Amino acid sequence: MRGISREVLARDAAWSLADGACKDLTIEWSRWENTFAAALTQAGRLAALAAPAAVCSACPITAECADLAELSGYTGIAAGEGYRNGRLDLARQRHPRQRRTA
Repeated sequence: MRGISREVLARDAAWSLADGACKDLTIEWSRWENTFAAALTQAGRLAALAAPAAVCSACPITAECADLAELSGYTGIAAGEGYRNGRLDLARQRHPRQRRTA
């Protein structure tokens, strides 16, 4: 038996997003994600997550949201956590737009 593709799993998880507590917070969510991305320290990132985490704490689809973020390689805030390329992003030590040099 073959496994289910990431695309199919992500599509299934995306169907439930319409039931999310954040569905009417597009502008606020964008602002929160920009603040999170611009934070240079772990303390700053944690502070930027306070408001979205409060929204997500009462949300009925946090598990699906986190699954979708991981499956789709999402960068931003999902399920009250910061993600970068589908992985939790709390340990970033450099500015998000700064390139690594050898």
